Amino acid sequence: MTADTLSHKQATGLTRWLLIAGVSVILIIEGFCGFRVHSLSSQQKEYKLDYAFVNNVQYGLLSVDIWREQVIAAASSEIRQYRLSPEQQAELRKEIDQLLRTLVAHAFEIINKPQTSLGGKLKKLVVKTFVNQDKIVAQVPGYSQKLMAEITKPSTYKQVSKLADTALAQIGRKSYDSSVAATKHLMDSVYSRYGATDKAGFEKINASGLEQIHKDTRRYAFGMLGCIVAILLLWLLVRYKRNLYVPLYMLSVASAMILLMVGLTTTMIEIDARISKMDLHFLGKAISFKDQGLFFQSKSIIDVVVLLLQTRRLDSQIVGILILVFSVLFPFMKLSATGISLISEDKWAKNKFIHYFAFNSGKWSMADVMVVAILMTYIGFNGIIPSTLSSFHFDENMVTTISTNNTSVQPGYIIFIAFVIYGFVLSAILKKITKRFTIK
Repeated sequence: MTADTLSHKQATGLTRWLLIAGVSVILIIEGFCGFRVHSLSSQQKEYKLDYAFVNNVQYGLLSVDIWREQVIAAASSEIRQYRLSPEQQAELRKEIDQLLRTLVAHAFEIINKPQTSLGGKLKKLVVKTFVNQDKIVAQVPGYSQKLMAEITKPSTYKQVSKLADTALAQIGRKSYDSSVAATKHLMDSVYSRYGATDKAGFEKINASGLEQIHKDTRRYAFGMLGCIVAILLLWLLVRYKRNLYVPLYMLSVASAMILLMVGLTTTMIEIDARISKMDLHFLGKAISFKDQGLFFQSKSIIDVVVLLLQTRRLDSQIVGILILVFSVLFPFMKLSATGISLISEDKWAKNKFIHYFAFNSGKWSMADVMVVAILMTYIGFNGIIPSTLSSFHFDENMVTTISTNNTSVQPGYIIFIAFVIYGFVLSAILKKITKRFTIK
């Protein structure tokens, strides 16, 4: 062996080890980014579940307590502002005038009845002598005017308002929402976890936390994608160096495994259906409800599989098994087969089962179908709330509704797509490098 040959082998070995070390660092970074994406996704799920619980329509739009306070406040405001109109005053004065005339007539009717006792006869004589019925009747309009002046005094309106408020408060104490009372301690425990004492404080902290989670998640997700791009760029650099094919491909398979694991276990879609705003008008007062949660679910592919398999319906279990096979087991088997076919001896490389999964299984892969299915689910849920609310036929003059659906795809979806594309690229690379190995 010549010195040049030895030097060439040493240089080749050093390049090989440098490549392995460099790509290993990339894999460590990718793995760390994947772990952070998964952790942040779980944290985001907890934040949104807490928000959905606190803002559930059960404790807002459908809560007796909320409506009780709103109705009492609206009724109390109307009572305090209420004043008799001129037409009502005139009508009331007529009623009072008629009532006083009736009372005078009834009183003299009683007096004019025949009396049997000496005292009764004396009283009757005194009244006839000193009291003139016609004069009293003539004074009735004056008494009516004085009564109306007393009734329409500000102090009288104020006193009536106090009495009405007392009656409303008594009615309110008899009306309560038992479901809210039963969950009050749960609500308080949610607030305490966030260091808040009320709903407003909780929402502020929750929104701030979610904003930070979104920023961090995007940064780590792009970090994972950057690692994949770096590995593909390395393939361009070493495309003519056959001695580096095997280690680089095996490390590429490892990076694809990381992508797949994160994509399968990280939230792929969030279904968040809520009424963003509903404005009602009651007794002239606007009553507004915001962010009324109707439904929230956050699922990864693994979550969906487990959920379907746990149901007792055969059709759901069959769907769960299909997703498990084609979106979980199938990709793992395909990646494993590509690695085995490249590093194993001819016996394993030519095994029909391994050869099929390594080179011919692409046409049966359901990964792309799964991506389309998730996308169609996303699009479908976008129209659920508007179409549902439209069936209630609200009077536009009384109710203004703005329905929204915060359903959105999550990092797991992006990472899963990246795995699908990356898997296709690796399959193409495997076919090319195996052809070059066969060239003599």
